[in-house]
Amino acid sequence: MSRKIGNSLKDSALFLQHAIKHPLQVGYLLPSSPWLIEEIATTAELTGKKRIVELGPGTGGTTKGLLAAMDKDAELITVEINPKFIAHLKKTIDDKRLHIDSRGAQNLSQIIAKRNWPNVDVIVSGIPFTTLPKGMDKDIMQAIHTTLKPGGVFLAYQLRDHVSGLAAPRFGQPSKKKVTYKNFPPMKIYTWRKNLNGQ
Repeated sequence: MSRKIGNSLKDSALFLQHAIKHPLQVGYLLPSSPWLIEEIATTAELTGKKRIVELGPGTGGTTKGLLAAMDKDAELITVEINPKFIAHLKKTIDDKRLHIDSRGAQNLSQIIAKRNWPNVDVIVSGIPFTTLPKGMDKDIMQAIHTTLKPGGVFLAYQLRDHVSGLAAPRFGQPSKKKVTYKNFPPMKIYTWRKNLNGQ
């Protein structure tokens, strides 16, 4: 991606407003930086992938980055429960490849079934797993593992390491782990590849 894609001032203001109002739901004070967005889109290995899911798009900076890196015939389901963020996404992103779903990420099997997808090639998650209600983090991780195709990529960008331990029983250790310092605060990017045997 030659041109850095980021959030506008309006995006950032909306994100900050909801981060202050609903800190457990949003998880971060500021949206992703252009450098983090580019790193996520590159690391997710989107070329040739047709069915992509994003969990927790917020105001859509990462969504725009994923769409820019995706093939023209690929599709993206973005899962967001915040009505204000959903309205903002619909208003600011005009791309026929994008489908927005307001159900929680633990319902991922039903969400992809609505689009007649058998499974998912890539799942990108910005959901702050450390702030989720007890048990929901495991439910979402199970939904991710169930819907991701064998050999598929799961990428999570997080402030803390909680996601690594959460994913380990299903995915094992991350195949890649990196830190993007050109983001405030610095963000960790974890990547897993689901075993080809589906386990």
